[in-house]
Amino acid sequence: MRRLRGTPPNRSLHIDAGVFRTAAQDQGFILDESQLGAASALAVGTENLYLWGPVGRGKSWLMATYFAALPTNRKMRVHFHEFFRDLPLAIRRHNNNLAAALNELLHDVDLVCFDEFHVHDPADGKFIARLLPALLDRRIRLILTSNYPPRSLMPNPLFHDLFIPTIELIEQSLTTLAVEGPVDYRTMSGHEAGFAAGWWVSPDTEEQRQRLGLTSPTADERRTLTPAGHPVYVSRVEDQCIWVDFADLCESTTAPTDYLALTKEFRTWVVGEIPDLRTAGREPAQRFSNVVDVLYDRDITTIFLAATSLKALTDSSQLPVDIDRIKSRLGQLRQNEIDATASSR
Repeated sequence: MRRLRGTPPNRSLHIDAGVFRTAAQDQGFILDESQLGAASALAVGTENLYLWGPVGRGKSWLMATYFAALPTNRKMRVHFHEFFRDLPLAIRRHNNNLAAALNELLHDVDLVCFDEFHVHDPADGKFIARLLPALLDRRIRLILTSNYPPRSLMPNPLFHDLFIPTIELIEQSLTTLAVEGPVDYRTMSGHEAGFAAGWWVSPDTEEQRQRLGLTSPTADERRTLTPAGHPVYVSRVEDQCIWVDFADLCESTTAPTDYLALTKEFRTWVVGEIPDLRTAGREPAQRFSNVVDVLYDRDITTIFLAATSLKALTDSSQLPVDIDRIKSRLGQLRQNEIDATASSR
């Protein structure tokens, strides 16, 4: 009998729903109503799911808890950026054969989980319009997390209508669940390790750097790295630490593939000379958003040396469309900020 598009595999992907309550209790919180609904749908294991909601509401935590509890190795959890780094390369290896490329990357998995699914770029939209039907035609369970409901994907009005068929396919093939409880759990960081142990420092002055024990790089420390095949200029490389300035990282034609490759070698970053993002330009600001996403998802301890405070990042046509998510992630950092106006009196 022909399988309907989007039907999960015959293999059982069910887990005990109590796993979520236990995991939440172990971490000191109680699941809210929307989290309970998503946990129940995940545990049943019979539907493709699209979990969306504001930043910090536990979407990725729910997915990760389900993924860890599922007693099989036939599963894959991957960030949107990372998969889109690997898939085009695989497609080229297989002479533009998408099915063969997916066979290589997915092997015989029964479950694929995508974190932070979003579509802003028209080129990405065209690629997803090709990819999604191919994924849904495979005998897998597909779970997506996103900060956007399906109808808000591809928000650019010039291209949104062209993406509507793909939105409709998502709505028809995946059960959409809102995870939108009242608590942003990212504001509750204890700053023990990883990304949350980093700093947002403003203004970026020599005095501020000295407070954190940072010595500014010298010209002769500057190096050129090629993490993903094309050059990235860095101010300093020392052990597992890298120092790179905003201009080199975000004003050049870098991409998430470069950031991902660098995180494999460097577990501590200093990102220096970050300007006011409201005046940095649309493309550099979007690259900075991508940098934050990668550093956060890879749990890289990062010191951001910036011209402005986090509070100064407000709505602007120059800021990335996903600035709320970026502000939430940066909000986990410790902050060493000086009121420049007050200090000058």
